[in-house]
Amino acid sequence: MTLFSDERVEQLAEKFFNELLKRKLVKPEVKLLQFKTEIKKAYVKFYKLNEEIDATVKKRLASMTKGNAEGTQTYKVLYEKSFLEEWKKH
Repeated sequence: MTLFSDERVEQLAEKFFNELLKRKLVKPEVKLLQFKTEIKKAYVKFYKLNEEIDATVKKRLASMTKGNAEGTQTYKVLYEKSFLEEWKKH
C-alpha cells in the first residue's frame, strides 16, 4: 500500500467533502477543516491496520514449511488469500 502525503490526503478529503455536500450527505454546518482532520485520522488508522496485517501475513507465510519464495505466483496467491482472511477478522 502506498502512503500518501498529508497534502494528497487533504486534497482527497476536500474532494470527498465537496461531493458529499453536493449530494446532501453532509450537513452544511460541517466545517471543511473538521472533515479533513477526521479523514486524516481514518487514513492513518487504515494505513496502520494494513501494515499490521501485512506483517502478520508475511510472518505466517514465512513459517510455512513449504517455504514459497516471496515474489513467486504461489506466494502471491497465498499472500492475497491470507491478507483477505486477516481483513475479515478486523
